[in-house]
Amino acid sequence: MVIFFDIDDTLLDNTKAERLAAEAFQRDHRELFPESPQEFVARWGQITQRHVQRYLVGEITFQGQRRARLQELFKRHRTIDDDEADKLFASYLKQYEENWRLFPDVKPCLKDLSGITMGIISNGDSEQQRQKLTSLDISDCFDIVAISGDIGISKPDSGIFHAACQAANESPEACWYVGDNFQADILGSRQVGMRGVWLNRSGNESAIDDSYISISSLVELKAVVESDNW
Repeated sequence: MVIFFDIDDTLLDNTKAERLAAEAFQRDHRELFPESPQEFVARWGQITQRHVQRYLVGEITFQGQRRARLQELFKRHRTIDDDEADKLFASYLKQYEENWRLFPDVKPCLKDLSGITMGIISNGDSEQQRQKLTSLDISDCFDIVAISGDIGISKPDSGIFHAACQAANESPEACWYVGDNFQADILGSRQVGMRGVWLNRSGNESAIDDSYISISSLVELKAVVESDNW
């Protein structure tokens, strides 16, 4: 039995870290971006989502998506080359990393499950995703770490889930997967036979049907696992 976790917005409050970093970036460039912080953060989020997806499907490199985000952001004002984009992104990245925080329920959950083998399945750049685990002092909790940047396959593709289960030497049916993104995490893991647990913190979304396990906090996970008949 292995319980795998997503990282961003499951363990790490990534949305908040991105928001705070974007707000700081706007303050540094207020003369170019006079809109409200809410409007700027929303625009930055849309740009980020668009180019990160290009990276995940192999269209551009990880560094390329960073440059593309800044180049799109500034295109209303001027054209910036790759070197300037790198320098600008470095200031955003510093703020982003300084705002990495675990959700309050993460460490209690990991402590509750400490007798169970645990792992990570995450989209993203391998170095950055592993850096998050180390910086947040939880890397020792996970025996298997499967990152799309290493494997070359991104969620919801079944390949990344199969690769993680193979690394754990377990069948998918003997593995759980916990994530916040219903499409990528829950539908993706369930298509290979894993037991997907949807972490729906906001409660504002609904699953396709009531056959899906849903929790609003990671503190609920131990009871869900213990109630299952293996």
